[in-house]
Amino acid sequence: MDVTTSGTPLAPGEPDDRDLDEGGLDLTPRSDELTPRRSRTSRRWGALVVLALLGVALVFIVIQARGASVYFKNADEAVAQRKELGTKRFRLQGTVVSKPVSGSEAMDFRVAYNGVAVRIRHTGAEPPLFKPGIPIVAEGHWNAAGTVFDSDRILVKHTESYTKAHPTRLTPNTVPVKKTS
Repeated sequence: MDVTTSGTPLAPGEPDDRDLDEGGLDLTPRSDELTPRRSRTSRRWGALVVLALLGVALVFIVIQARGASVYFKNADEAVAQRKELGTKRFRLQGTVVSKPVSGSEAMDFRVAYNGVAVRIRHTGAEPPLFKPGIPIVAEGHWNAAGTVFDSDRILVKHTESYTKAHPTRLTPNTVPVKKTS
């Protein structure tokens, strides 16, 4: 930037914009009269609207989370708490002890845990690894009479011993890769 002055004097109150012709920066202060000022009440209302929206979002999340929790009970606990559970949805865990009998609308079988057996009527899809002797978790509720557990989802529990016992049933993409040093 050239700091030398030209021979033309500036009039009083006239900005010195000689350096703008050369691509410089205008650093002239702006007057406050040109920018509209917000009142304090409009700022306060804006903050209250944001807080109200955050409150609504928090209430929505709490309501959704409360409905998403599904309790987990072992078969013996579910039988002992049958009246308290009523027809509320929960997960029941046990080992399949009877051969599943498929009907036209549902599949019936029994699971047991700590010597207590529960009859399950399942209306969802049957998992591929489902068979007698394996631990499962059935999601559903007691029927109105409290005699049968109505399930619409089954989760099958299996260990890594499945990979060792049945290596030909796994595709190359599902076989875990072991790192060697």
